[in-house]
Amino acid sequence: MASDNTLAPVVPKSTRPTTSQQQRSQQQQQQQQQQQQPVSSELSYLPVGGTAAAGVGVAEAAHASGPYQPTPVYPQSAPYQQQQQSAPFQPYQLQPMPPFYSYNSDFPNNNRLSGGTPPSSNHTTQLGGYEQSHSTDSTHRSSRNMSPAPEPNYNLIQTDATLEGLAQRWHAYQAVMKKHYAEDPFYKRWTRSKWMLLFSALLLLGYSVVILYYSLTYILQKVPESPVVMEFHSNLVYLSFAGSIFGIGSALVGLVGILLEKRTWLSLYTIVLWPGFALYVAVGYIAFRRAKQHLRAHIREEWLYEYTREQRLLVQRNLFCCGFQDPTYFAAYDMRCFPMTTLPGCQHKYSLFEKDLLTTLWTWSFTIAP
Repeated sequence: MASDNTLAPVVPKSTRPTTSQQQRSQQQQQQQQQQQQPVSSELSYLPVGGTAAAGVGVAEAAHASGPYQPTPVYPQSAPYQQQQQSAPFQPYQLQPMPPFYSYNSDFPNNNRLSGGTPPSSNHTTQLGGYEQSHSTDSTHRSSRNMSPAPEPNYNLIQTDATLEGLAQRWHAYQAVMKKHYAEDPFYKRWTRSKWMLLFSALLLLGYSVVILYYSLTYILQKVPESPVVMEFHSNLVYLSFAGSIFGIGSALVGLVGILLEKRTWLSLYTIVLWPGFALYVAVGYIAFRRAKQHLRAHIREEWLYEYTREQRLLVQRNLFCCGFQDPTYFAAYDMRCFPMTTLPGCQHKYSLFEKDLLTTLWTWSFTIAP
């Protein structure tokens, strides 16, 4: 029979596990178990300077695709300090916001309660073709010592309703856009057709302003010939004035569409060009038809059978003539014009005046209309 006092095999002292090694192995096993077991929790909030209420633990979030990562706890806004509201943690979506975008933290749809990025976390965005690293820390404390130049890691997406935060966000936005345009200026991205479109819009704006100026000088009678022109060709003056207004308006619409690269504005620019084109063509057509169809004969018939005494006096005073062929032939007598005067007749002067005026109108109208 074997003795009960059989000795156990003696293990060398060097191979015995120590207490520290046992603790280390137990910790590793616990960590592996925590990583394997999915943990579902909510994002909890703690009031400023206080602790969590009963039944609300520290916020922890587990990602199914990665190891366990605790979610940091941060204070909620003032109206919700006494309310332990929680929201599930959602991944942050990087969407750049305008520089002066702000929100009201008194409503539950703000950046914190809607699952936004918690403070003290860094992320990287793609803005303007350049990779920018931003920090979502609040700008309220750092804005007190704000320098003229923006911080390189300032967050253009984090909203901040304070005046200092808006100013710092605007400086950061300007710095980013300045860098973007310095490396890739707009004139290098413009095509030849766009430059031609810009040149045509500027040309339309230029000669429309000139036509508006001359139309106003005749309407306000700032030139010596304006009374005669407004008496017998007021329709041409008003058509030119309307065409210049349409030309200026369409040119401004076109410039906005070209600079902003908006198809809506460019389409409107194309539509508004047609009324201006029609008005310029109408001026040219009326002037050309009168100038080329027996102008001297038309002037003679109008002087003899259509003009009143006031109209004849108006022509005689502005052109310094008397009568039609001579002072005794259908003249309107006054202190200057009488039968024994030395002034010539108005037929030649008036015909040259009408011919020069009408030729200038139809030539320029058909030139600028296309």
